[in-house]
Amino acid sequence: DCLRPVSRFFDRISRPEQLLTALPETMRVLTDPVETGAVTLALPQDIQAHAYDYPAHFFAPRTWSIERPLPQPQRIAEAVRLLAQAQRPVIIAGGGIHYAEAWSALQTFAETFGIPVGETFAGKGALRHNDTLLLGGYGVTGTPAAAQIVAAADLVICIGTRLTDFTTGSHSVFQHPAVKFIHINVSSHDAYKLGALPIIADARAALQALIQAGQAAGIQPQPAYLDEVAAVKTKWQRQLNTEVYIQHAGEAL
Repeated sequence: DCLRPVSRFFDRISRPEQLLTALPETMRVLTDPVETGAVTLALPQDIQAHAYDYPAHFFAPRTWSIERPLPQPQRIAEAVRLLAQAQRPVIIAGGGIHYAEAWSALQTFAETFGIPVGETFAGKGALRHNDTLLLGGYGVTGTPAAAQIVAAADLVICIGTRLTDFTTGSHSVFQHPAVKFIHINVSSHDAYKLGALPIIADARAALQALIQAGQAAGIQPQPAYLDEVAAVKTKWQRQLNTEVYIQHAGEAL
């Protein structure tokens, strides 16, 4: 029972025939993008000694596919309109990027429209190859550069994040008076947080749809905004070099 609180699915087997329903439910949870998590099947020794005439089809090989829900076209169109109006957009990338294997799609989306990316603790490594747009960690474990850019953002595009207090600062970090939110998430519970425009879909599928629709709408990066982002990052890097790297090097000597 100590595993029950940390299991998305828990079942104690008291009769061997319970496995006919418990095992399929275990695999359903493991392969469900929304409910996925640890599962526990408790199989006591005395039950292991029981015999049962299982049907032969129960042992047939089965492939469990992870479904990728596609975004609604209406939501994509609404998101593109918000992106076209935004002057200071920013992306908060969460662990959903990794679950959806959406690294390349995020890279293309950020580069195509010139949007800097802050990563939550679970989203670290979401943006892999672009130091220009990568703000680094965001939230409690984040950088001042990311906090500064996100605080002034007029459009926050959340992708695969639960938007916990560690990320939102109890909803205090978004300081722009007219800030709006778009949230791409397979879970509607999370997608509607902060009054966001919800795109309930797989992160990779949604980003690919946004890229196509945004390009068709003629959305372009904003050079002045990108220069500001670069200046903020340069200031932070200079502070790191002065107060962290050089100081630690002196202590080592």
